[in-house]
Amino acid sequence: LLTSPYKAWKSSRTLPFCAVMAAVASSSASAVPAGASVSVMKAALRRQVRSRLKALDDHDISRQSEAVCERLVRHPWFAECRSIGIFLSMPKAELRTEPILRRAFVEGKRVFCPRVMGDGWMELFEVQSADEAAKLPLSKWKIPEPPEHFPRADPLELDLLLVPAVALDLARRRCGQGMGFYDRYIQRARQRPQHAERALRTVGVGLAEQREEEVPCESHDELLDAVIFPDKAAFSPDEECASTQE
Repeated sequence: LLTSPYKAWKSSRTLPFCAVMAAVASSSASAVPAGASVSVMKAALRRQVRSRLKALDDHDISRQSEAVCERLVRHPWFAECRSIGIFLSMPKAELRTEPILRRAFVEGKRVFCPRVMGDGWMELFEVQSADEAAKLPLSKWKIPEPPEHFPRADPLELDLLLVPAVALDLARRRCGQGMGFYDRYIQRARQRPQHAERALRTVGVGLAEQREEEVPCESHDELLDAVIFPDKAAFSPDEECASTQE
C-alpha cells in the first residue's frame, strides 16, 4: 500500500528561488495593492488567465499545441531523455499534450502519466501507447488517469517532466491550479545524490495566453528548468541554450 510523502516533503523541502521573488513582490508597493498577499495575487491571476483561455477555440488550441510540441522535440533535452512524465490534458482550455505523447512513443521513450492519489499527492504511472492513454478512465476533473496497478515511476529516475500551469513567465516561474501536486512531486524528484547519472529537467508548457510578465510565487513554488510557449522559450542559465529563444 502506497504511503503519502506529503509530511516528509514538508519537513525536508529547501527554499527555492521563488521564495526570494515572493518577498520582493510582496514588498513592492507599485506592484501589489496594499495588504494583498501572494495567494490573493495568484487567485486573481488564475481568474484572468482562465477567462482568456475560455475564449480560445479548438483550432487555436490545436495550432498552438503543435507549435509547442515542435519546439520541445527539437531540443536536446527531449532527444536525450529516456523516461518522460507527460500530463494528460483537460478536455478544454488547456494545451494538448497528445502530439508530444505520440512523438515520445515513436522515439521509444518510457512515458509516465500522473494520477492523483490523495490530498496534495500524485504519482506517475507508465502508459504503453497514446491510444492506451486516450482510453484511460477519467478523473473527477475529466482528465484521463492511469490505474494504480500500472508500473509506477520512481521520481528519482525520471529524466524529463512536463509541467502544466495556469500561468508561466520567462523567468521560469509558474502558477498552478493551487493544489500543490507538481511542486511536491518536483521536490521529491530533485532529491538525488550529487553523483546521480542524470538530473531531472522540469519544463513548463503553455499557450501564448498563459504567458505573464511576472508570475507571483511563494516559498513552496518550485522554479522550473525551462518554459516553452508556441512562439518563445526560456531555459535555465546553467544550460548551453540558456538564452531566451524567439
